[in-house]
Amino acid sequence: MIEGESKFERGPVNPESEDIKYIQRGVWADQLRNGQELPVGGSMFSGDLTKKLELDFESFDSQQFTQENILKAYEKSKDSVEDWLKKCGSDVDPYIFFVCFNVQKKMEELLKVNSEDEVSTNRLMAYRGDNSPKLSELKGKTECAERAALGQYLLQKSGLKSAYVSGITMEDAKDSDEFATDHSYIAIEQPNKPDETLIFDIARPHTGANNEKIARVLRTEVPFNFELLKDKEELLVGADDVLQNQRLYFGVGHPVAGRHEIAEK
Repeated sequence: MIEGESKFERGPVNPESEDIKYIQRGVWADQLRNGQELPVGGSMFSGDLTKKLELDFESFDSQQFTQENILKAYEKSKDSVEDWLKKCGSDVDPYIFFVCFNVQKKMEELLKVNSEDEVSTNRLMAYRGDNSPKLSELKGKTECAERAALGQYLLQKSGLKSAYVSGITMEDAKDSDEFATDHSYIAIEQPNKPDETLIFDIARPHTGANNEKIARVLRTEVPFNFELLKDKEELLVGADDVLQNQRLYFGVGHPVAGRHEIAEK
């Protein structure tokens, strides 16, 4: 389930890292490492990613978050996880969902995420000018880029094959009046289902009982990988929530309204 080489294909690289590859107005990163500078944004009028985030993962206490420990925890709760997913009518891989659930929880703990946080002026100020803030400096004032970056790092520690992706998202790509929005999220491959990929929308979790955050995981309509996106100026892929009857769209393009190209089977 968690061994072997990733099927996410490589392509032109960011000169700063062979793991970070540029796509339209965003990046695809198979691996995120301590000390890297991750391009996270720029002007809405340009595709240049001038804003960078320094990934100081070593500043976060995640030593217990290892593949071995996650496997042990899963074996103890495997039956309850499978039963819960069955009641939800979901056929998503129980282990992958378990990992995403725990990555969601750990990320929010480490970054001090508050569900009531609004867009923070302090966060905007942190990226002002040529400043590249450290991830640890943004605790309590993060958005999707920072949350997906730490989530990707934790998934790497768990052993799952995944990639950090920044691009755009929409609720309905067929609605010409809806504006696409810039968004960062995580793509996960399914080793036992090579033709299926999942989107882990870590910055937009579901809210369960007692305000508990539940990982939002979606199954893409077509395989979602770098090869699909690398030469596209615009392309969106539909993805169905594994827990709810909801479809969202993820891909690359400009944050504007109008007609959008959709990848279909």
